[in-house]
This record gives sequence, structure tokens and C-alpha cells, in this order.
Amino acid sequence: MHRKDMIQMIVVIAVLVLAFFLGQKYLFPDKSPPPAPNTAGNNAPAANEAPANKPEPPKIEDTTPSTEVQAKPTAKDEAYGFKVISPDQAETFKLANERLTAEFSTRGAVLTHLTYIDADGNVVYQHTPDNPVDEPKKALELLHPVEEMPDLLPFAMVLDKNDDWRNTSRWELVKDAPQPEKGKSLTFRFPPSSGFKNHHESDGTVIYKTFTLLPETYRFDITVRIENESGQPAEKVVGLWGPVGVTEDAARNSGEHSRIALYGSTDSKRFIQLEDSPRMHAIHGDVDDLNAELKEAGEEVHDWVSARKLDDVTADDRFLVVHGVRTQWFLAFLAADPDNRDQRWSGQVLPIKDNDQNAAMSLIAPKMTVPAEGKAEVKMRFYAGPRDKDRLRDAWLANPPADEEIKLQWAELATSGFWDVIATPMIWILRTLTSLIGPGLAIILLTLIVRFSLSPLSYRGQKSMATYTQKMKVVKPKLDAIKEKYEGKKGQDAQLKMLTETREVMKENNVGMLPLGGCLPMLIQLPIFIGLYRAFGNAFFLRQAHFLWIHDLSMPDATLPVSTYLGDSWLGFLAHNGWLTFNILPMLWITLSLVQFKLQPKPDDPQQASMQKQMGFLFPLMGLMFYGYASGFAFYFIISSLYSITESRLVKRALIKQGVMPDPKKKPKVEEDDKPDYHGAS
Repeated sequence: MHRKDMIQMIVVIAVLVLAFFLGQKYLFPDKSPPPAPNTAGNNAPAANEAPANKPEPPKIEDTTPSTEVQAKPTAKDEAYGFKVISPDQAETFKLANERLTAEFSTRGAVLTHLTYIDADGNVVYQHTPDNPVDEPKKALELLHPVEEMPDLLPFAMVLDKNDDWRNTSRWELVKDAPQPEKGKSLTFRFPPSSGFKNHHESDGTVIYKTFTLLPETYRFDITVRIENESGQPAEKVVGLWGPVGVTEDAARNSGEHSRIALYGSTDSKRFIQLEDSPRMHAIHGDVDDLNAELKEAGEEVHDWVSARKLDDVTADDRFLVVHGVRTQWFLAFLAADPDNRDQRWSGQVLPIKDNDQNAAMSLIAPKMTVPAEGKAEVKMRFYAGPRDKDRLRDAWLANPPADEEIKLQWAELATSGFWDVIATPMIWILRTLTSLIGPGLAIILLTLIVRFSLSPLSYRGQKSMATYTQKMKVVKPKLDAIKEKYEGKKGQDAQLKMLTETREVMKENNVGMLPLGGCLPMLIQLPIFIGLYRAFGNAFFLRQAHFLWIHDLSMPDATLPVSTYLGDSWLGFLAHNGWLTFNILPMLWITLSLVQFKLQPKPDDPQQASMQKQMGFLFPLMGLMFYGYASGFAFYFIISSLYSITESRLVKRALIKQGVMPDPKKKPKVEEDDKPDYHGAS
């Protein structure tokens, strides 16, 4: 590719992107982003309306309690505390520490909002805007009511057929409840101790929910205690709904916004992570497919499905220990009591109709017996914080379990899957460098470290390719003679003889059939490239990190402060959350890639030269593929390209000095039968 052609290509790409950008912005101004979700639940139905899409009663299996939707409570039911109230009629109470603020409602004793604001009112994490041009301005609210299902909130009870009433009736805050040694807690009671004829449910039981927010962590300890005031033992299956309305604080509709399920085994005493957790928007289809199979088998079908059925967990020794949601940067999940390892926990998965970006996941404890005039309790943990191994370890170690045989399982939820072997050390190096020199310089230095460590392989590969090229110049006339000899002969014997003679000539001149030495470094760099890609996508400390003019290294650079909304068009791969911005870094990388391509030695073989020319068009395509990706990753590409250009020049000089490559300034004439001194070298 000539310099003139290369410059024309760069200019054409830049002009096309700018023209398309301006055309979308000014010629089609009617496009607008979708409305923001109703995080306040303002469209909640009236108190006497039955909430839509509530689960139907399941079979009594997997210790799954009934969640049957009932009619409006009668006067007899109201005497036992089942008097549905609206959200506006409820009181709210807050728990806050150095990391977050959680708001609880007496309507169902549920979590309504979880925002990253500390106890002093300072913002801990800001919400990442959909448009990369916009800078963060408000605190991130990770959990909030879902407009399509405002009555289903985190920590709503999964107990029996009265759940629909119990989760929308008033609970009483127990003001004299004991406080923990560490952290702060709220305790709610149902039915309330006053205002009703009966101070217990119809079976003589009273339910207490205690939420404890531990200091300097993102973890809650939850206790559901049932006290039995009747003269008869009571069997109960207690569960809670986990996170429902989880904010996507990264690329919308991405594979990172998905359900997570972590299973344990009574035999191996280890946790098993399911790596094929479905994306949030795919859960609806998965549930429909599973229900179709259940219906065909004659089994009962509901809006929700058992987590074990969805995950195809058939072994009796397996039990659910973590159930929740992950986004690119955050996790929200319920976890089983770590001090009772062998209990058989289960769960439910409920898609939310008309909202394919959210679903409800429950965690349900095994059946327990509440003795007459006695009590029993279920303990759970809840995490709502960064998808970061250190933060997960901090939360786990806030109260170490009695059974140390099982190590730090929560950290598995922050892994990168198979490539975690490479991504983890990369993240550690990047984190260490960030703490010393800042995130932007850390990316540059990490790139240099990676490329410098691969330089010996790169040098060997370039030397191998140069040697191969020079040898082929000598062998080529003989190979052309063989091709001419068998030209027009299509028979199998003729083709076999031509291949045999070609191999003999190559062997006599010590030339391999393929330049494997040059391909090997590329193959070794591929897993490192994928590991780095995973590392940049899981390095939480890069989220909203500033460098130079860029206000978020985990977002496109959006150098020009203009944007246009593409929505779900076929060019959406160029955009971030539907917003097309003018990003300089990918364009710079394309330019450097073309320069690097131009500096490569040109093969004499017309076929290889044609293939190399076609490969030159691959760089602009790759640049467009990563056009809407994180600017931190673009910095890696740019520094890597600059390093490659410099390295190629230095290696070329070294090979010329060694006699492996001819000096282009001298241009010696090589006769057909002449062989250079290095021809016999391997």
C-alpha cells in the first residue's frame, strides 16, 4: 500500500464517520433515547389492586413454599395483620455506613432503595451516564423498585399463600431490638404488636426480620426469626426474594448483566460456579422453553421456575448457596448461611413481564420446625457492591465462618472464567501500578511491560520470517520450474509427484513448508491479548478513572463533546448504549496500524503480496469493531502499535547487521544459483 493510498484511506474513514455522525444528528433529529426507568415506583397500583405477574403455587418439592396469589384480605384476615397499604402510607428507615445507604419500608419490611452514599452524605460511586460525552453527576442507585412490578422488592417474604398480603401490609419497627457489636441493624415484626385484634398470624406465629449492615463493607446479615405462640409445632419453609431492579452501570444489554447462581456440594465441601449463567434478557426465553418441557411432561407450570430445573442441577448433594445478579462492575446477591454448610437451599427465578432487563431471584432455606412456644430462625447474607475480588473478600471476612474448610468462595464471582489465569495477574499488576502512578500511566506501563516481555519471541519471529523470505528468493525459480513442468496436468499422480518434488527442493535448501517461527509469537500473544481484554473489563478501579482529557477510561474517549443517538440500528456496534460519539483514539490506532503495515517487508511472491495487501484492510475493520469500546483498551492498542513500529525498525537494523537481511541501500544483485552465507542457518 503506497503512502498516498494509506493517507487517502485514513481521510476517507474519518470523513465517513464524521459525515454519518452529522447526518444522524441533523438530518434525523427525531431519534431520542428511551425514557429513564421509573426508579421511584411512582406508577405503583392502588393498595386493593392485585399486583401483576405474581408466582403461582408450586408443587411441594425442593422445599419450595407456596406463593399463591389470593383475593383481597377479608375482615378476618385483617384481624391477623393482613391489611394492605400503599407505599405512601408506609414509614421508611435507613441504614448507612462508610460505603452505602439502604432505605427500608415498613410496607413488607423490604429494601426499596440502595444508593452509594455514605452515612455523612458523601457520594461513594457515581452513576455512569449512558452517553459517554456526559460526565457523572449523581450517586449510583444500584437497587430500586421496578415499574412493571413495584410490589416485588428485595427481602420480600417467600413463605406461603399469604405472601402477596404479607409483603404489602404494614410491619412494625421494633425500636427496643438489641443492636449488634459491629454495625447497625433494623428489626421489623409481623403482625405489628398493636392496631390489630390478634398479635400473631392465624397459626400463632410471629415473624421478625433483622437487617444488619456491617461497617466498611457492602454486606448485610439477615435473620428471619419465627416465634411460635401456639401450643403446636409449626413447619415452615422460609425464603426471601433477592435483588430485583438492578441498575446497569455499564454497557446496556451486555452479557455482563446476567443472573448468577453458585452451588455447593455436601460431598466435596466446595462451591461450584455455573459459568453459563444466562443474560438477563435471555431468562424469559429460558423460562418459556423450560415451562414448555414441563407442560409436555404433564408437570405443573408457573410464571417462575425452580433454579435447580433452570440450571439442570440433578445431583441430590448439590444446593444453592448464592443467587443474584451481576453487571459489569457490580454484584447483588443473597447468600445462604455459611455456618450450616450441608443444608439443602433452593431458589426461584421469576422473569418480569414487559421488562426483559430485570428478573427476580429468590433464595429459600430448607424446611424447619418451629417448636411449640419456641422459635426458629434462618440466616442469610446479602452483598450489594463492586464486582471486585478484594471487596468480596472484605465482605466475607467481616464475620469468618466456623467451617474454614471452605475457602473464599465469593471471590469466584469476580473471575473472568477460563481466562482468569491470565487476567488475574494482569489486574493485580494494573492495580499496583495505578496506586503508584495513576490509571492512565499504569495502562501505558503495563502495555510496555507486556510487549517488552514478548520481545524475545517477537525478535525470533521476525528473524524467522526474514530468513524464510530470503531463502524463498533462492528457491522460487526452482519451484516455478516445477509448477511449469506440471502445468495443465490435473491427474492425482501428477499432483502427487509435483508435491513430492516441491518438498524435496524445499528440504534440500533447508526451507520449511510454512514459516511457523513467525506464526508462533502471534499464537502466544493471542491468549495474552484475550486476557488483557478480560482484565480491562474486570478492573473495577478503571471505572470512571480520569486520564488527560478522558473522564472515564472504561468508556469511549468521546474527544469531541458532541453525540447522536443511533438506538438499535444496524450500526449500533459503533455506539455505546446507542450513543455515537466522535472517538479519536480508535482512529489513531487505525492510523498507526496502517503505518505499521507499511513498514513490513514486501514479499516477492505475487500471491503472498496480494494476501498481505488484503490483510492491510483488516486493521481499519478491527478499529471499527473496538470503536465504541473502553478508551483504556484503545490506549493499550496505541502504545502497542508505537512499540511495534519502534521494535520493527530496531530488529530490521539488527538483522541487516547480522546479514540475515540485505541492506536495501546497497541492493546487491543475487544470481539464481547464489546462496547467501546464512542460507544453511536454521
